[in-house]
Amino acid sequence: MKKALFVLMVVAMVSCDPTGVNTDIIEVTEPEPTGTLVVDFPITHQWLPTNRIIRSDLHIANNAYDLYRGNYIQSANVTSSQQKYSFYLAPGNYYLVAGIACLCEGDSCSAGGFPGNKWGQKFASYNFTIEDDQTTDVIIRFLQ
Repeated sequence: MKKALFVLMVVAMVSCDPTGVNTDIIEVTEPEPTGTLVVDFPITHQWLPTNRIIRSDLHIANNAYDLYRGNYIQSANVTSSQQKYSFYLAPGNYYLVAGIACLCEGDSCSAGGFPGNKWGQKFASYNFTIEDDQTTDVIIRFLQ
């Protein structure tokens, strides 16, 4: 036990030499290029009151397969009070999916084009390209 403690102390004293640290080397990493995506997510649905339709999803993925599988690189916490959402992404091609849900009672959701009754959802998907230091605008539209 004494030998192990002695070896541990020697290793600690030798490995903690502050004079061996070179402080002259400073690594500067440049920020990665980014572009901005601005998503305009209005709720404009005919035949149904707008306060009975809510935003339910807004996700971004690298490709359509990842979008389908739910492997998103960014998602927004969508609310009924916010219409525009901003994302900062590296330059490249991306895919976006947005969803709305109907809260009306009875057959109103079906009559308004939502599958099923209450809680029926509609989705819209888009592909877009982000350029370095550029803003890309996407306006979400759902089939009526």
